[in-house]
Amino acid sequence: MRINSAENPAWHFLYPAMRRFLHDHPDVNIEVIIDNNMVDMVTEGFDFGVRPINHVAQDMVALQLSGERPMAVVASDDYFSRFGLPTSPQELTRHRCIVPAFDAFSRITAWEFIQEGQLIRVTVPASLSFNNTTMVKQAALDGLGIAWIPRYAVEAEIHQGLLTEILHEQRFTYPPMALYYPRNRHRTLAAQTLIHYLRPESQALAGAP
Repeated sequence: MRINSAENPAWHFLYPAMRRFLHDHPDVNIEVIIDNNMVDMVTEGFDFGVRPINHVAQDMVALQLSGERPMAVVASDDYFSRFGLPTSPQELTRHRCIVPAFDAFSRITAWEFIQEGQLIRVTVPASLSFNNTTMVKQAALDGLGIAWIPRYAVEAEIHQGLLTEILHEQRFTYPPMALYYPRNRHRTLAAQTLIHYLRPESQALAGAP
């Protein structure tokens, strides 16, 4: 099976189910291609894709993999002690910000917030940029700047006191992630079984994130 997925959901939602699936079905081969850009999964020969549920085409079957996805603005206490603590989204423009990039030309510098009930976008400086969100998180842990990242990706570090979340009252929340696949394509028994493992109720029973 070939699966195309953005990086964060691949690690936090897809891989825990795959790990259990392959433990129980070691004869199945799976190829996962991490790509934060949207692709035509049929043309590219993928059996499944993982993307935000609101981005899935209507002619696809979508299986919700997660709940809604709140974002978090985080940095280390060392960074805040050296550069100060922003008290509003607008103050982020005066800070060192670590931004993710889809590719060499698309950096996510427009960070979204809810302020007084309205969606606002603050364009932050790309002081440091990676096309890998694991490195975005590591740079934040190392005190190199402030990151805007899905909260599920940094929840453990927040609880451990390694990162501090700020501006949580203005936090923006995105729709759930989904596994999607063509409605009329024949699915093998292995594919149908993987779908079962990816269902939220199956992951909850297994204690997956």
